[in-house]
Amino acid sequence: MLMGELATVVKYNLPVKVIILKNNVLGMIKWEQIAFEGNPQYGVQLQPIDFAAFARACGAAGYTVHDPAQVHDVLREAFAQPGPAVVEAVVDPNEPPLPGKITTQQVWHFIESMARGQKDRWDLIKTVIENKIREVV
Repeated sequence: MLMGELATVVKYNLPVKVIILKNNVLGMIKWEQIAFEGNPQYGVQLQPIDFAAFARACGAAGYTVHDPAQVHDVLREAFAQPGPAVVEAVVDPNEPPLPGKITTQQVWHFIESMARGQKDRWDLIKTVIENKIREVV
C-alpha cells in the first residue's frame, strides 16, 4: 500500500517484482465493510493511478496488463528484468476478495449492505451469482 519503498528498491537495484491488482478501490476494505459489517462501502474509491508510469518515474520497469490473455507474456518480460519491475494488473472492482468458504454471518452481512443502499449492488450481485455458476459448471 506504500509506493515509497520502490525508490529504495531502485536505488539498490534489487530484483524485486511487484504485482499490483488495480481496481481503483481499496478492495479489501470495501469487502470488509460489506461482508463483515453489513454496511455499504464508504470512503474506499480511489482516483485512477498509473502505477506503471510511477514505476518508470522511479527508475524501475513498469507494465500494465488489461487482458488476461497477455498476463503470461507481461509477467515473463517483467521477471526477465534484471532489476525492479512493477506490473499493474487491471481487475474487476466487483470481484469479491473473499475466502473460498464464507460464513452464514458473512452472507447475511452482504445482504444487509445491499439492502442499506450499496451503490453498485446490482453489479456486485451479478458478479457473485456468476462466480457461483462458474463453480457449479
